[in-house]
Amino acid sequence: MSDLIDFVIGRHGGLQRWEKAASVAAEVHVHGGFWAYKGQPDLLGHQSVVADVHRQRISMTPFGAGRTLEHDQDADRVTVTDRDGQVIDELVAPRASMAGFAPDTPWTPAQTGYFISYATWTYLLEPFLFTRPGAEAREIEPWHEVGETWRRLEVLFPPSIASHSRVQTYYFDADTGLQRRVDYSPDVNGNPLVAHYTTEHRDFDGLIVPTRRRVLLRGTDGTPVQDSAAILLDIGDVRLRGSR
Repeated sequence: MSDLIDFVIGRHGGLQRWEKAASVAAEVHVHGGFWAYKGQPDLLGHQSVVADVHRQRISMTPFGAGRTLEHDQDADRVTVTDRDGQVIDELVAPRASMAGFAPDTPWTPAQTGYFISYATWTYLLEPFLFTRPGAEAREIEPWHEVGETWRRLEVLFPPSIASHSRVQTYYFDADTGLQRRVDYSPDVNGNPLVAHYTTEHRDFDGLIVPTRRRVLLRGTDGTPVQDSAAILLDIGDVRLRGSR
């Protein structure tokens, strides 16, 4: 690994605890005007989340009243089940179903579930995610913002990992190693330029997690559009569970 990857993983809790864990659980509050704009204003809110650490699989509940969402990337499937565990909605090859979508294309509940589930899985596993098989990272020139210097990693994710875009740029405070921002361009939503800010880091039993996430649009020069935050996530009660 590069010295920057070593540095930031160490500052976020260390590689060893991630390698030993089976899953990560969290409470996630998903809000903002984006969801109504996509035609699904009532699916998301306060979710309990469990994400596998060593494969891309995640469950979120509730997903609508009395329902649970599950995404299994290996199976390339999203399912929604009721209180009795019966499948009431299913989408196979969800990313393919969203090919060619524009920012104003409405989503079905299952497509909305795919977006928030793969996104939340990647958020919870950062920066351990950079050590996944097939992920490639290189340090690029630093960035200066809010009076700080942020070192940057350009990360290329393998096709086996569902993410907003295969290439993403992560920003880390040069002094503390804490994640400040990540830039991407979501394939399933018409590829808008996004600057996703990560702040209010908290210590959860030695695991350092940004608990406030705000997704802004950005210009071609990297400057964020400050009044464009339509997706907001607040994260709490994060804990690694089980062992391999």
